[in-house]
Amino acid sequence: MPDMQDSTETSASSRRGAAWAAGLAAAGVLVATVALARDVFDWRAGSGTPAATSPAAGAGPANPSPAGPESVGPETGTPPPTNASGSVRLDTLAVEAGAANLVKLPRQLAGQPQYDRPIVIGCPSNSGADKQRDVTFRLHRRYLDLTSTVRPFFPSPDERAGVVHVYAQVATRQTDGTITRVTRGQQFDARMDTPRDLVADVEGADELTLRVQCQYPGGSVVFTAAAVSEG
Repeated sequence: MPDMQDSTETSASSRRGAAWAAGLAAAGVLVATVALARDVFDWRAGSGTPAATSPAAGAGPANPSPAGPESVGPETGTPPPTNASGSVRLDTLAVEAGAANLVKLPRQLAGQPQYDRPIVIGCPSNSGADKQRDVTFRLHRRYLDLTSTVRPFFPSPDERAGVVHVYAQVATRQTDGTITRVTRGQQFDARMDTPRDLVADVEGADELTLRVQCQYPGGSVVFTAAAVSEG
């Protein structure tokens, strides 16, 4: 009888041990399942919010713009140009010849807004061969049109009605080395009280020459807002 009792107790103990081991195994599976579910949930939750880091090389934008015209505009960071071409002030270009013919703006005109950044060419003496004055600028075939306003100035009250003649002449160097000069713009009736616009086509020109002739010596021809448009 003691042996049977010991055997019974041993069997019960074995069953309790097996049940306890099975419980531990089940608990381990449950813990592993919960951990896996947490990891999966965290991964899915994280995948919906892009990280605040620079994209990897070769990777596209996190939120690409839709294709089509709607994606083009100031929002893309590349606004469309407002002007097909710009302009360059003539007084910023290099003077090729005739720099000695450039003079200062007459003191009587200084400070007036319409004479901002002028190009001023002194009138010739009209004696001997001194009948005209030229100033030449380098263009390098980079520009299309010249625009300016011609404003004569004569210091003597008796000469205020004096007329000036202005020519815009372009020079183009040919492949054989010869230079072709052509007058592209001219103005014949500018006076102190009636300034006139000067317009000239300078496309393809290597140089631009402004030539002035004055009815009276001692005056000057002022070119205001002189600019060439870029090609």
